[in-house]
Amino acid sequence: MNTNNLSPNVKKWAKMIGFIIFAFFGFSYLNRHGVSPVWTAVLIVLFPGIFRFFYKVICFLVAVALFIALLGYLIF
Repeated sequence: MNTNNLSPNVKKWAKMIGFIIFAFFGFSYLNRHGVSPVWTAVLIVLFPGIFRFFYKVICFLVAVALFIALLGYLIF
């Protein structure tokens, strides 16, 4: 299915639904580990730079893990 043929309204709602699902799983994970969703939302609003930094660090670590896995597959 070509997403270029979808109307902008459908794309907007699909993006919103995806964000809501991601937020639900993120907040439920934090809640299970003792962090209140309210305090998490407050931290995101007050310190957005920290979360951008965490995102960049996590992306870097995933890239390194993939690189090591590929090297391990090629060498062994």
